[in-house]
Amino acid sequence: MKPLTLLTALLLAPLEALRAADGLPEFNWDRVPLYAHLGIGDGLKPEQYEFLADHFDLIAFEGGITKQSVEPIIAAGAKTIKQRNPKAKVLFYWASDMPKHQWAHSTSTFPEGGYLQAKKNGKDSKQFDVRRPDVRDWWSGVAGKAVHDYGCDGIFVDGMTAGSKSGPWSKIFGAEQAAAMDQGVFAMIKQAREKMGPGKLIVFNPLHGYDKDHPGLGEQYLPVTDGAMVDDFDRGANVRQQSPEYMANTIEAMRKAAKDGKIVIFKGWPGFTWWSDRELMKKPHEEQLRLARENIAFPLTCFLAGAERHCYFCYTWGWLGEYGTFDWYPEFDKKLGVPKGEATREGWTFRREFEHASVFVDVEKKTGKIDWK
Repeated sequence: MKPLTLLTALLLAPLEALRAADGLPEFNWDRVPLYAHLGIGDGLKPEQYEFLADHFDLIAFEGGITKQSVEPIIAAGAKTIKQRNPKAKVLFYWASDMPKHQWAHSTSTFPEGGYLQAKKNGKDSKQFDVRRPDVRDWWSGVAGKAVHDYGCDGIFVDGMTAGSKSGPWSKIFGAEQAAAMDQGVFAMIKQAREKMGPGKLIVFNPLHGYDKDHPGLGEQYLPVTDGAMVDDFDRGANVRQQSPEYMANTIEAMRKAAKDGKIVIFKGWPGFTWWSDRELMKKPHEEQLRLARENIAFPLTCFLAGAERHCYFCYTWGWLGEYGTFDWYPEFDKKLGVPKGEATREGWTFRREFEHASVFVDVEKKTGKIDWK
């Protein structure tokens, strides 16, 4: 191909293809774009790996329930997923604020004296002292191993906002020390990017909206990452309520970040979680799934009201596979099609048209409806 012809072809290539070449997952609007996030534990069953590979192009593995060191289990899981679905992107869960016991292999090389002792939620807690260069070097080194040794496509960074003004480090250590630790996190992320190499993903948690009682959270971390998870939208609704303002502004935070080219994972909850309804968790899985199917309309329509390219919907009632990861919903088989524009808003209601669906949601009444065409 002549140089000019090649240049023309590149300029005319679909944006998704160019982004995928840079490490972002492939994306299309054919159906609701989905993301899976789950604890891998001692490893999944073959049919579970097949389910993930067949239904998701973006997956994150965290530790789950296991007494083993989880790094080799995640490596095996990533390999199995990619053998069945080569285009899938698998993220390695890697908390930036505190150690997790499942990562024993990694923490065995942690720098001596690199923890800060603290009280968090009334319990003794170790926190990474990310002000220290040796701690940052260690943490970013594990991020590099996640890619080069474990075969993942990047990292899912939990707790990245701990040093923000409203974050836990400010409450634990005070604003001045938290600010210094926050700067350490930014430096650590930069090191991780260098060690992982080009085309690898850094997605953090969380990105939140705001209202009069809650400041926005996460936006300042977007420039140094590839995207974020919205994890708190209507979470635990059976025991707590969020304001319409907070929910509307969270939808806008997702839309704005995605418009800037970032991945945004919208974590939808079915009105209950594994911790907010202990009695329901004692009932058969079929009962939990029945309620989840009844309640999917509201979180799904909120997602669709603000979703842009590289936004993904995740719908479970917890982070273990048993909490809904391997369940399916009729809405996920419906043809969606490209959006015909941004949502129109009137008060606390949003309307949006897709090629094959009309979406309506009321964040005050917490109702949503999709008319599939």
